Amino acid sequence: MSSLTKPSEMFQRDVEPALDDYLKEPLSERRANILAAALDHHLDWTYEYLKAGDQTRLGLKDFRRSRIAECPDLQMMNDLSDSKHHRVLDRNNDPPRTVKLSTAAYKVENGQLHVPQYGKAFEPSA
Repeated sequence: MSSLTKPSEMFQRDVEPALDDYLKEPLSERRANILAAALDHHLDWTYEYLKAGDQTRLGLKDFRRSRIAECPDLQMMNDLSDSKHHRVLDRNNDPPRTVKLSTAAYKVENGQLHVPQYGKAFEPSA
């Protein structure tokens, strides 16, 4: 099908270790950001892998929208991934951003790392 590495192999190589590291320090914003980025980038990798085998596929934005519709927590991972390297998330995004200010992306509440703009804890979503 493709000479690209399979998404399942990339998941094992990138996402699983990031999750394992995060679970060792579940209050670490740094580790949460690394995990969010690994999940967000895995979505892009999966798209490129599938596109290589089927050139008639939807574009990346449509692919992302369809995956986010199936798993809304992917939107949070995208916002958090972008907040890792941008102080303010003011560029238009589709679907629209929920996290707007990177310095306010997380909050420790009841012994868990929360994403206040989403009103939920990070860990179950990741």
